[in-house]
Amino acid sequence: MSEQKPEFDFSAFRDAFERKDAHRWVQFYADDAEWIEYKPSAPPRDPLRMIGRKRIAEFIAALERSDIKISLSNEVLGRERAAFSVDVTLPDGKRVYEHTIIQIEEGKIARQVDVEAWDLQQVALLLTHTHLRCMILAGSRKP
Repeated sequence: MSEQKPEFDFSAFRDAFERKDAHRWVQFYADDAEWIEYKPSAPPRDPLRMIGRKRIAEFIAALERSDIKISLSNEVLGRERAAFSVDVTLPDGKRVYEHTIIQIEEGKIARQVDVEAWDLQQVALLLTHTHLRCMILAGSRKP
């Protein structure tokens, strides 16, 4: 007789995610889970990496405290993987759209990879801020 693997409860995950319920949301991640984000400030050569449930919990707690609105849609569910879209609305009305793939092991998220697209004005402001910060760190005074 084969041993039954724990199931991943996607509808409960979605509910915790969309409500930004940090306590419930973080329980879906394995202790050693890895969450990787690709976005304008974290390009493919240097993505944002959060490793371990504790680090992921800190990030989710910050999301819970924020005024952003998030919704999940277009999910494609498999036993060991799932993919979905995330629509984020910031307090100023700007939006971030992302595609996410999760790898599921023993009923928990072992790995999550997000690829984000940001409103163009946000990207320009972010890149300007990043450029200025790099210049300051490098000791340059010219833009």
